[in-house]
Amino acid sequence: MDYTPLILKNKGVPCSFSKVKFTNENPPTWEKVYDAEGNIVAESLNIKFTNNSIADIETYYKGLDNWQNQLESLPVSSIRQTFSFVLNLPVNQVGEMMLEGELLHYSNVIGAAWAIANGVDPKVASRMLRQSAELAANQRKTLNETLTETLNLGTEDSPGTNGSDSGSKPASRSKNSGK
Repeated sequence: MDYTPLILKNKGVPCSFSKVKFTNENPPTWEKVYDAEGNIVAESLNIKFTNNSIADIETYYKGLDNWQNQLESLPVSSIRQTFSFVLNLPVNQVGEMMLEGELLHYSNVIGAAWAIANGVDPKVASRMLRQSAELAANQRKTLNETLTETLNLGTEDSPGTNGSDSGSKPASRSKNSGK
């Protein structure tokens, strides 16, 4: 992503989303667009708060403090709604556009865009975005390594690896009638 101060100040914070298309099915919905290999087709959109989007957020959440509280307590729906206001798109379209596993990045993008809208130097925001992108990548790497390690540990003691048959053994026949 291009986080140069000039881009951040003039265009907004670049952010990756899935391209989507509207279906005429019943009910009509938004669907992600995939390429020939089955990968999501992504596009970069700029997130920049304007007076209109800030007013929409203020009205919808009944104050900016409530919005910030909602971003903490209900991050997915709040980020989706915020992007809907900023991009001026329907909330369901934005929800389909959001990429899985990018919630931390989306939160950082909103934070940087908000900071710039409130007068923070775009140079500072640029450094913050680069650092947060690196931290998010490291967090994903650590999570993947931990899950891989956990899954590998689980397979060592799984049924059937010690050479014995899995399942219960038949009971031996009793030699008396229980008397």
